[in-house]
Amino acid sequence: MSFLRGSTNYVWCTTNVLGKGATGAVYQGVHKNNGEPVAVKTFNQLSQMRPPDVQVREFEVLKKVKHENIVKLLAIEEDQEGRGKVIVMELCTGGSLFNILDDPENTYGLQEEEFLLVLEHLTAGMKHLRDNNLIHRDLKPGNIMKFITDDGRTVYKLTDFGAARELEEDQQFMSLYGTEEYLHPDMYERAVLRKPVGKTFGATVDLWSIGVTLYHVATGNLPFRPFGGRKNKETMYYITTKKASGVISGCQTSESGPIEWSRELPDSCQLSRGLKKIITPLLAGLLEVDAQRIWSFDRFFSEVTGILSRKLIHLFHVNRTHSVRIYLHPEDTYDQFQSLIMEQTEVSPASQIIIFQEKHLLSYIETSTLGRGYPNTRDDDPIMLFSRENNNVTAYYDVELPKFPTFPNLVSVENDASLAKSACSVGHAYKRRIERLHRSCKLTHMCAEQFSAVVCQSLDNVCSLVERAQEVTRHILNNVSTADRAQHSVKVLLQMMGKSMDDAVTDWQLEASAVTRELQSGLAPAATQLRRRCVADGALRREWTSAAGAPPSPGAPARAATLVSRLRDSWQHLLRDRAARNLTYNEEQFHALERVKVAEAAKRLRYLLEKEVSPVHAHIADCLADWYKMAQTVFLQAEILAKDVACYSSRLDTFATRLHDEDTSFHSRLQEIIEQGKDTPYQMERRHRSSSGRYAVLRSSLKDALAIQDEVAQILTENADLVKQFQQLIVSNGKDGDILLS
Repeated sequence: MSFLRGSTNYVWCTTNVLGKGATGAVYQGVHKNNGEPVAVKTFNQLSQMRPPDVQVREFEVLKKVKHENIVKLLAIEEDQEGRGKVIVMELCTGGSLFNILDDPENTYGLQEEEFLLVLEHLTAGMKHLRDNNLIHRDLKPGNIMKFITDDGRTVYKLTDFGAARELEEDQQFMSLYGTEEYLHPDMYERAVLRKPVGKTFGATVDLWSIGVTLYHVATGNLPFRPFGGRKNKETMYYITTKKASGVISGCQTSESGPIEWSRELPDSCQLSRGLKKIITPLLAGLLEVDAQRIWSFDRFFSEVTGILSRKLIHLFHVNRTHSVRIYLHPEDTYDQFQSLIMEQTEVSPASQIIIFQEKHLLSYIETSTLGRGYPNTRDDDPIMLFSRENNNVTAYYDVELPKFPTFPNLVSVENDASLAKSACSVGHAYKRRIERLHRSCKLTHMCAEQFSAVVCQSLDNVCSLVERAQEVTRHILNNVSTADRAQHSVKVLLQMMGKSMDDAVTDWQLEASAVTRELQSGLAPAATQLRRRCVADGALRREWTSAAGAPPSPGAPARAATLVSRLRDSWQHLLRDRAARNLTYNEEQFHALERVKVAEAAKRLRYLLEKEVSPVHAHIADCLADWYKMAQTVFLQAEILAKDVACYSSRLDTFATRLHDEDTSFHSRLQEIIEQGKDTPYQMERRHRSSSGRYAVLRSSLKDALAIQDEVAQILTENADLVKQFQQLIVSNGKDGDILLS
């Protein structure tokens, strides 16, 4: 009997099965002329018993759709053995999403990036269907294929349109299609429970199937699980119809036991807390049974677009040595970013010290910068979060890991494969934990380096500002003596003219000394001393390196990957034994050896995590706790010095302004008295004859006084300009990420 079958242009082998369904099977084949691999869908007798219009519906749907996220139709040809038409499609070598979820690596759901890819591609494919007024009616992981492009990209594609049909948004249908775990409760009632209800169904039944599929992809489990699975159909219907709005899962763990409801994704799920926050409302909307609350497709497409448009910010919370993911809305500002940080870390905005690549985050953005403009981050190059108020460091650990199963003494070909698969699932969880702790150790070293750099840069800036303050102060002091002399000369001059002097003359030399005493005796020495103690010769970095040692080598994650690979090899061996069922004596010996290898690999993984990686992580966290207490103190002292510099700048500005204002007042007074004391030509001639010598002296003194006042005015303007430049320098340092504005 030949296993080869063919059509005009294609040939396929019936032993190379890609998938089977109620109406047919899909095989891997090739093009006869160029050898291009393809997938060929054939139909069985049950399919051919359907009405002719139903039989051709799948062909018509495939001809109508053309989209990257829908499996491409290559041809519709006749089976050469007269078994009807076959559908030839592009081959998706990555397999179905169901098989991917069935892999032990994904027992607890897909990792975050892959989940978002499924969400994006599933939604795009569904959007194309709805744009063409089509519904799928059998959405599930088994009908979503993974396609690997020539450049290595992953593209998920919808397939199996045997149940698809045209349907407008407001149209209804009565025929029953689908897989019961993914069926909308109304369809489940008729199709599975066989109840004679006269309900019709709309296009939104696909949304329920999408919700169940996405929950399955996110967690590795179905959302609604009665005890006994498909055998317990009434409880399944009860769970899906009696759940409260907002509930996204219901599980019964014992026969006739209570239902455990949940509005949240489980802790074992691989999605981050930041993503769970925005995915959970999406699932709740899709899994809604209340007719008044059911979503429309437009609402679904809009919500997914909003989720996918968010900016992913990787952040490392130093106080917990824990990586956090923030999904920032494109329109969010810095205040909202800080609020999102507080939600996941409990560090208030006022306490947040946010550093990126050895600078304050505000060196890269403004507080008004929208989320889309934030810098790109990675898991291994995140934003670092420190706290002003909390210098405690507590190592963060995920939820408790599952335990490795143990093989019973009695060898069972049937059960051993299942236990080995469970061991693989746990092994992958251990591997992920080891990788996370290893990355945490590296990031802890990185954060100490970056915090040291920021503190050193801040102290350098403060010292530079202090030096600049000293230059400005010296310039003002040099000019104060001129201003002081000018004010006193004006007073003497006015007295010579017989005019009263009501304004008190300030002793500017005395006030200037008081203003600068703080700088010379307190601020400058404190800044210099702190800089010398903490910055010189990289003291902060040296303290950290001497305590924590060098960053960890990549050895532990590599060893974990090797051990997990051994677990998978043994599992595959035991799977083959289960398929063979009857083993020879030698095969039984090898079977027993594979059980031993599984147990040994599991033991070594436990040892690697518990005795090597976790202790190193705890040690580095302890080192960081001790170091950060010291480093944070230096940081806060630098902040205080920076504020003192800003305060001194303000005092200097006030002093220069008063000096300028009082001189302007004296100058105006002098001009006013001169104007009031002008004589007529006759009086001037008479006075000149009677006391020409005294008047000449006075006139000369007035001229000198006015000249001095003009000189002083110019000096005071220069003083004011210098102070303003100094203040702008302070602000500029703040904008560049200095602690002045942190």
